[in-house]
Amino acid sequence: MMKSMGQPMRLFVAIPVPEQVGEKLEQWTKANRERLPFRKWTHVQDYHITIQFLGETTIEKMDALQIALRNIKSKPISLVLNGVGFFGTPKAPRVLWAAVSGDLLALNSLHTSVIQATHALGYVAEDRPYAAHMTLARSYAGENEFLAEALKSAPKGIEWKSDNFILMRTHMNASPMYETIGSFPLLET
Repeated sequence: MMKSMGQPMRLFVAIPVPEQVGEKLEQWTKANRERLPFRKWTHVQDYHITIQFLGETTIEKMDALQIALRNIKSKPISLVLNGVGFFGTPKAPRVLWAAVSGDLLALNSLHTSVIQATHALGYVAEDRPYAAHMTLARSYAGENEFLAEALKSAPKGIEWKSDNFILMRTHMNASPMYETIGSFPLLET
């Protein structure tokens, strides 16, 4: 829960991942950890699709932030788990991630709406293009080149409809490390 009044919170906006998707990803990651030696694996309860990283936020700014997010209008988004990939090179991948497909136009539109709503409060969007994904692991620790062959068995084709987006808080060095502190509906219009 929220700590003392003066202590800032590290926040981000995300799409939650349903339990059945998280379970499939967790089964796959557990079965492949020896073949894919990363230093840090994401806890199953921490799977999400980031919409915008906000950074340090004071408790005094929370009401305005939640009002801005509550005012975003968007329809539910149909998404599909679509295998896995990595950021970095095969010799030194930085991040192992699960791919998302489906209604990416609606997901990108939600991303744009969140950026616009939070910009008025002083939050700044990242410079790099938006790439929807779910982080599974970080920091490859293998001595040999990354085994891209292991990625072929990743779960695919699991569909779901996201009917909300969430405001999350990071608790560094905890596992699970993310806490939902606000939920905002995606409604049919």
